[in-house]
Amino acid sequence: MDSITEILSFHRRNLHRIPETAYCEFKTSEYIKNVLEGFDSFKITSAAKTGILAEYRVNNGPFIAFRSDIDALKIKEETGLDFSSEHDGFMHACGHDLHMSILLTFAQFVHETKPDKNILLIFQPAEEGFGGGELMVKEGLFDRFGIKEIYALHNTTDFPVGVIALNGGKMFAGTIEFEIRLDGKGGHAAVPHENNDLVTATVNLVNMLNTIVPRFLDPVHENVLSIGMIHAGEAANILPSFSSVKGTARSYYKSDLERIKIKMKDIVNSVTISFGIKAKLMIHTEYTPAINDPAVFEKIMKTDFGKGINIVECSQKMTGEDFGFMLEKAPGAIAWLGAGNDVNKNAGLHNQGYNPDERAMSAGLSYFRKLLDNFNK
Repeated sequence: MDSITEILSFHRRNLHRIPETAYCEFKTSEYIKNVLEGFDSFKITSAAKTGILAEYRVNNGPFIAFRSDIDALKIKEETGLDFSSEHDGFMHACGHDLHMSILLTFAQFVHETKPDKNILLIFQPAEEGFGGGELMVKEGLFDRFGIKEIYALHNTTDFPVGVIALNGGKMFAGTIEFEIRLDGKGGHAAVPHENNDLVTATVNLVNMLNTIVPRFLDPVHENVLSIGMIHAGEAANILPSFSSVKGTARSYYKSDLERIKIKMKDIVNSVTISFGIKAKLMIHTEYTPAINDPAVFEKIMKTDFGKGINIVECSQKMTGEDFGFMLEKAPGAIAWLGAGNDVNKNAGLHNQGYNPDERAMSAGLSYFRKLLDNFNK
């Protein structure tokens, strides 16, 4: 391995061992800070609780910004890697360890080459459903820095190593993560008329929720609503006193996301009346769509990123990414970073066996270096 590859792998494996979830990325943040403090070119500050900003400033001009998410998932790792998670029940199953390693190695490149451009490196917490990107925006990230362009990568095994895929518009959908809790009188299943049948109420609720997209939204729009969890009851002969439903709704249209919330409220109210129960709709997180800037996309597509890197145009997906909050504040783009090979395609993102090809990081680093080189040209 060459030295850059070794550095990338070193950081990735160290970070992979210490996965932490939203706003609890204490060891991760400490690791990032310790590495950055070895480069005296940066002013290092904290943001969004456990996030870190590394500012490289040479003048009063605009900044180019690069963002990495830093959180992991509550998943028990089953990769069998010799650098597997040391935090039982938690794992970098979305590959944010690769993103951090690329940005840390990029920081070293900036420190050693001293480019004549202002650069901001953003290590963002809580991407996985808790809106760390939105919090950074609300804290004034874009008010503090004159960010002219902003970029991010997200690894995937859907594309092979060396491929970087993006488009000039709809890249990631806006998302809603919701929970509905139903409460009533539980009791013996032999006398349902004396109790509330929350199981039947829950079934009706789910069936009605699944009518929202096909019957209340424009069919030519990209929308999806999926129920991911139902909990109701513990025994065959007992009607439970509560149940819960969790799910997600996704769209590229903010108006459709608002319409979905209104219809969910209507459906919840109708179920309470029909079954004589109480119910509560809770919206846990909302992400705005991540829309790449068309002009930035065209510039990227015309750029030669060097040997071994293939820039391709891809279609949009209904996956969510809170980088959308940042793309609303400055032109930029997020791209898929190919990390697939012949053996890892059956364990994709958010899978307990997810193991992206480490060679992807070299392509990601080269991509960032060329974007920096082209800034203000």
